[in-house]
Amino acid sequence: MRGLRGRLRILAVALIVIGIGTAIVFPDAARAAATLPILALFSVLRMVAAYLLSLLFAISYGHTAATNRRAATVMLPVMDILQSIPILGFFPFVLLFFVNGPLGDPVGIETAAVFLIFTSMAWNMAFGVYESITTLPQDLDQAARGFGLHGWLRFRLLAFPAMVPKLVYNSILSWTNGWFFLVASEIITTPRASYIRPGLGSFIYLAGQRGDLGGIAIGIAALATVVLLLDIFLWRPTSVWSERFRIETTAAGERPSLHVPSPYERLRWLPRFPRLRREVARRIQPLLDGYARSSSKLDRVYSSHRRVIRAVRRADIGMFVVIFVIVVATGLIGLVGFFQRPLPPGARDLPIAAAFSFSRLLLAYLTALAWTIPAAAWLGRSKWAARFVTPAFEISASIPATALQPLIIGFAVVVTMGGYFAGEIGAYLVSLFAMQWYLLFNLIAGVRSIPGDLDEAARGFGLRGRTYWRRLLLPALVPSLATGSITAWGAGWNALIVAEYLQFGQSVFSVTGLGASLYGATVVTGDYAMGYLTVLTMTAVVLILNKLLWRPIYKRAAVKYRMEV
Repeated sequence: MRGLRGRLRILAVALIVIGIGTAIVFPDAARAAATLPILALFSVLRMVAAYLLSLLFAISYGHTAATNRRAATVMLPVMDILQSIPILGFFPFVLLFFVNGPLGDPVGIETAAVFLIFTSMAWNMAFGVYESITTLPQDLDQAARGFGLHGWLRFRLLAFPAMVPKLVYNSILSWTNGWFFLVASEIITTPRASYIRPGLGSFIYLAGQRGDLGGIAIGIAALATVVLLLDIFLWRPTSVWSERFRIETTAAGERPSLHVPSPYERLRWLPRFPRLRREVARRIQPLLDGYARSSSKLDRVYSSHRRVIRAVRRADIGMFVVIFVIVVATGLIGLVGFFQRPLPPGARDLPIAAAFSFSRLLLAYLTALAWTIPAAAWLGRSKWAARFVTPAFEISASIPATALQPLIIGFAVVVTMGGYFAGEIGAYLVSLFAMQWYLLFNLIAGVRSIPGDLDEAARGFGLRGRTYWRRLLLPALVPSLATGSITAWGAGWNALIVAEYLQFGQSVFSVTGLGASLYGATVVTGDYAMGYLTVLTMTAVVLILNKLLWRPIYKRAAVKYRMEV
């Protein structure tokens, strides 16, 4: 207790000194910093709302796609398409249904911001759920069927526990991606109007537009503080909690556990209010008892009325197919009318732009792959690294590259002496920041999902060095590598709108690519026809890559490298 209070005093003194120094050097930014706590609260509330929607979507969508092959033939391509659409591609939809719709300002704009953040979170989490269920050991699946687990019982006792580790790691990634696109969500810009909502993203963006380095530094510091607090009180305890759902082949071979203090333990120096806690627990207990009773009744309903449940599921899938057909038909009718008009002047350059964008993403992907595989192997097996290094990576991943634009632009200008390649280096670095964390955390989850007794058996047979990697580690990582690669490339395509059109103050660094084309058509010129063509081109490229490369790799990995018990 005394040591903790001492560290808190040192931290408080350091913060006071930093605050006084910042106020002296950047007085205008210091005055603006007084609003940062409420701005941070607004941003976090938007992120929480979008995350809860993403969580519900990911569990329902990913579980349905993994357990229903017929539905998966439609649902997986739809998710590939949605993942490939950058956040600016949703702007026309957002403007039509939310901003200019019946909700109006401010409810419509807030709803639009939450929806845009949702589009940056949901797909990665849904892919994680899908991978967790499709790679379940067949023995466990057969045992569940033998014990009569169907419907809700099977989901509650088998599917949901199996998806928890991947869902937690992908939640961290999705939260990171949400921070990445927070600026685009809080500032909806068109050539005719700009809609700005209060938050950390808009604060950092407006400071960058003014060239206010002090404001940018204070905004990044506030964002880093929020990220650190969330990591301490939410993600680290949740990550450790998810370890209890790791599938083991036997009771032996347990991996050294890492104890991370819970938020309650970290705040033990605060007053406990025992009487208030007892009163709250007394009032909540009837709700918990009601949930237990309703869950038991739901289990009995699933067990005794399987035909009804099966009919409801078929009706649900049928409604989804009908809605999907209506949406696709409406889109095709719109496309027919769209292509009857003359093509925009820049349409012929889109294949070249796609080639440039693909080359940048390929270079960033190979760079990320080169360091994330060995890093994940170390972080997933080392207790010391899991305790000290992994949290540092989680915090670094949560600081979006959009907030680091001034540093990225400054580095690129210094390296290239302000030449053309400044934009290329900036685009490469932003793409790398966007892609590498998806690979790293998926691979860490893959390493930690290796049963401890299997790892001990491999070492007992003398597998060391290159043989250990070739016989155990790399095959075990293939499913996670496939999922991480799919989501990393999806994040990379989305990040192109930021990477290929960097702006700081009056300086603009733009390079040839689909991201720059989409940003210019949507935000600068308002040429929505060109914007639609760019989105279609990007979607086509992503679908071709997924169909010819990633899906075959994923199917092979799910069958050949499935972990059996």
